[in-house]
Amino acid sequence: MKRVLILGCNELTKRLLAELCRYQSYVSGICLASRNKEDCDELRELALSMGVRVTTAGIDMNNVEGAMMMVRIFAPDIVVNLLPPELALAAMDLAIKAKADYIDGTLFGVPEFPSPISLLSKQFEKFKDFQNNCKTAVCGTGLVPGAANTIIRHAGLYHFKKIKSIDIISVSGEAKETAKGRKKDVDTNLYSEDIKPPLIPVLNADNAKKVFYIEEGKVVETDPLTIEGKSYSGSKVYLASSPMLTDLLKEFPDAINVRYFKPGRKPAKEHIPPQKKIDFLRDMGLLSDKPVKVNNVEVAPIDLIAAMLPKMSEINNTEEVEEKAKGMASFEIYITGQSKTEDKEITKFYVIQGDNDECYEKYDSNAFDYMKGSALIAGVKLMCKDKWKKPGVFTPAAFDCDTYYESFVMEGLKITEGEGKRFN
Repeated sequence: MKRVLILGCNELTKRLLAELCRYQSYVSGICLASRNKEDCDELRELALSMGVRVTTAGIDMNNVEGAMMMVRIFAPDIVVNLLPPELALAAMDLAIKAKADYIDGTLFGVPEFPSPISLLSKQFEKFKDFQNNCKTAVCGTGLVPGAANTIIRHAGLYHFKKIKSIDIISVSGEAKETAKGRKKDVDTNLYSEDIKPPLIPVLNADNAKKVFYIEEGKVVETDPLTIEGKSYSGSKVYLASSPMLTDLLKEFPDAINVRYFKPGRKPAKEHIPPQKKIDFLRDMGLLSDKPVKVNNVEVAPIDLIAAMLPKMSEINNTEEVEEKAKGMASFEIYITGQSKTEDKEITKFYVIQGDNDECYEKYDSNAFDYMKGSALIAGVKLMCKDKWKKPGVFTPAAFDCDTYYESFVMEGLKITEGEGKRFN
């Protein structure tokens, strides 16, 4: 039986916690840790209602000594990282020091443009540390690349002698509306307490930035929106770049044509870790404690910044405006290659669909987050059962694809499979 430490408190935490509470034959202890302990305490009440005792803790990933004190007390066997991807390396360091296994849902720092010597995410820098501890780290155990690569591997195992082309299409929903209702991400917020103990603008990618795809084994750069197609549900989608292409090159070297498509919308918000925000302020001289005179008033920059930033207690229950997806979301994989049973080229498609409205009603999250959560929860359960054991750092592609495929289908991924023409 495993003692599980969950880092981060969000909608997925609630869903994962409920699953683990129903999974008591494999889990002997659960600890929820986030920068804002009050959020964890709310979920602890949910666990108590299911007859399970849960420990909660406040944790700041920048305070290594304080974080390790909590880890020594709880002594986890598995660290589940639900924090933003930018905090993955700090979470992995925590697992290494605790001599625990580790799992997360997203790859971090995958090279934007692939090359033969740069196909790995930053998490793989920790390979030797986990190997020396004889512990397992499984990264990217969400929809991408975890479930997606497993579906492709599953197809290769049963339908293809050789895979030639892979097309990925990602559609989050047919329409969006502005809505409130999601709590701010307390693990990436910058607080007054961070600056002086007791937002830097979000960086969006330039819409005119070049995109890349793989054609006949070569990386091709082009302007965005130059190649378009239609998704399974009929939405217009355009060629785009994605870190997933880099991972596909690593996992499926025989695939000489690889493309990624999505609707022509603005890029997703990029979260910036608190420490980077602090470093930025320090570089600007805004953390100096030496007073400066402004309009005959002397004030230390650090005092001004600390007064301007919210207190943790003030932001606990605030909600941020979000764009709420509506209608059906879909994640589509089109695979073309030589048939395993016939002397001809075939195309298989796999479509994962989810209803945004239904997911918001049941899980307070959009369909894509639900899909990612299903894949991650499946991975956590496999790790609790010791089905994923191998010293080092890996993605789910390193393990039996049948087992993981069956697991994430059981957790709610609805996959439509068929045969037809190559995408676009």
